[in-house]
Amino acid sequence: MERLKIKKIEDKPMVIHTKKKPRLHLNTGKKAVLRKKAENTSVTVKRRKVHPGFGERMAESGKSVKVRNQSLKTMAAAGARAGAGQIEGGEEIKESLDLAAAATAPAVGIASGAGKLYCRKKAENKEKRAEVKKKQGRKDAGQAENPDRSEKNAGNKKRDRNGKKRDGKRNNSSKKRGKGSVNGAVKGHMIDTFLENFRTERAEQKDLITSTKSAAKAAALLLAKQAAVAIAPLLLLVFFVIAIAGIIVVAILAVIYNSPLAIFFPLPDTGYDNPRTVLSEYYRDFNSGITALEEQGYTVTYQNSEDGVPVSNFNDTLMVYMVKYGTGQVAYVMDDEGKKHLKEVFDEMNYYDSASSRTEIPAGKSLGEVVTTGYCNCSLCCGKWAGGHTASGTVPKADHTLAVDAHSPKVPMGTKIVMNGKTYKVEDTGNFARYGTDFDIYFGSHAAALAWGKRKVEAFLAEGNENTVEVTVSGTLVHNLTYKDYLALDKLTEEQKDWLESMMDDGMQENLAAGAGGQMVAELAMTKIGCRYSQDKRYQEGYYDCSSLVQRLYKEVGITLPATAAAQGEYCYKNAMIINKKQLKPGDLIFYSYEENGEFRNISHVAIYVGDGKMVHAANPSRGVVLDPLRTNSVVFYARPY
Repeated sequence: MERLKIKKIEDKPMVIHTKKKPRLHLNTGKKAVLRKKAENTSVTVKRRKVHPGFGERMAESGKSVKVRNQSLKTMAAAGARAGAGQIEGGEEIKESLDLAAAATAPAVGIASGAGKLYCRKKAENKEKRAEVKKKQGRKDAGQAENPDRSEKNAGNKKRDRNGKKRDGKRNNSSKKRGKGSVNGAVKGHMIDTFLENFRTERAEQKDLITSTKSAAKAAALLLAKQAAVAIAPLLLLVFFVIAIAGIIVVAILAVIYNSPLAIFFPLPDTGYDNPRTVLSEYYRDFNSGITALEEQGYTVTYQNSEDGVPVSNFNDTLMVYMVKYGTGQVAYVMDDEGKKHLKEVFDEMNYYDSASSRTEIPAGKSLGEVVTTGYCNCSLCCGKWAGGHTASGTVPKADHTLAVDAHSPKVPMGTKIVMNGKTYKVEDTGNFARYGTDFDIYFGSHAAALAWGKRKVEAFLAEGNENTVEVTVSGTLVHNLTYKDYLALDKLTEEQKDWLESMMDDGMQENLAAGAGGQMVAELAMTKIGCRYSQDKRYQEGYYDCSSLVQRLYKEVGITLPATAAAQGEYCYKNAMIINKKQLKPGDLIFYSYEENGEFRNISHVAIYVGDGKMVHAANPSRGVVLDPLRTNSVVFYARPY
């Protein structure tokens, strides 16, 4: 450090100013006046290292020097005493310096002690933090083994007056001194203490939460155990009730499926055919044999018919079988034994006789119900004999002339018959016995003949000169026994009779009618009302004839039927799809015969029943597809083709 240069001035009388006390400037930026306050000793001074050349730089910058080191203060005081000896009034200056030193000595000592204590505490804290970091796996050996370096790093982290971190390479002139530095250390210590307390509180909170969760789980488990103990009897009671109910249901089902009632429930898959399927095969073979007899010219009549329509006994046969073989055993299993029993019942209720016989009936006695049809003298009815005389050589007359079959006449030519209050005479012949017709009644027009259709009426022998009339009965008689006919055979026990009558109740029989597919056909048929009639365009959209309407609508529900009305009727007949009038449901078919056309049973028309006594059919070219009341005249039979 350069020595203080003092320039000697001219000798003048020394003037001592005593009004103002000498002041020692120690600050830069702010003027700090050292006042003598012996009682105030709470001055905090922090030791800092002084970089080399600090005095020269400060001297060049023209700023006053802030004394922060005790050694500098001592050097400055010694320099001031030496200089005071060279100037006038030096003795007074020396006295002022001594006085100032004596006044500040206690404060300087306190500040020095405080600085050393702070540095020691800081080093201890650093060592503690290094211990914590080492436990966490982060090594910092340099700070732990070299306290000086730690102290230096701690010094580099002190902040300047503007609150920014100090850069170790910056000029020491930015250092704080005194009370501000101590306050920063205290604040840092307070922050460290706060963070430590915060971490401790967080750990305690986590422990509290964990303890609370554990306690909650334990309480919930205890509550569940208590609830289980409390409701265990109730649960056992409910389980017992359910078990008893299940046992009862199983027992009921076991009883049902080992009784005749099994036929009304969905049958389980046994690996065998369904009883209905097997029975349909038996009917198919039987009806094929009857058709073959008709084709050979035999007249086929039925033991049971309704309005000239054969009665179907399919359900009667099925129920008799279930009553005989379904009590106490599984009748729906169609193994070899089951098929054998079903065939036995079928043969008892379905058979035919092919024979001819003659009998004598007294005049006025009833011939019973006879099947009648109508005809006129046109080419459609009489063919090549149209417009001619009758077989007896007379001119046919309406409400007078009757025709009998030429090969198997019901009564001899010339016999008088009374029907519906009118007297007829047998004067003509035809070829119609094979279609089940006994008498063909002559009408004055073709429309009137069609209106009569085919119907069954009771006939009587008219009284006359003859006492008796020999009546010939020939052809094939089909015995289609109903359940009442079977009861009359007295082949069932009293219990079985009760079962059979209960199962043939109308309400029970409704459960056997599967009408879902038929209902869809009926709904589709209603949408076709108003479409045109055409045989040439029968497969074009918007055009139908009677048979194409049936065929196309049933195809939409997945059932394939033949193309013509007669073929459809034959298919239904041979496959045991015949039903009775009282069993009609939407979608069922009605087959009609209006003329002798040489087709199966002379079927010439078909209609679809849609419910409520109504039917939809493609009537003729002038009317198209229409909705009409159900017509029962000239019906051959009713059928359900599914």
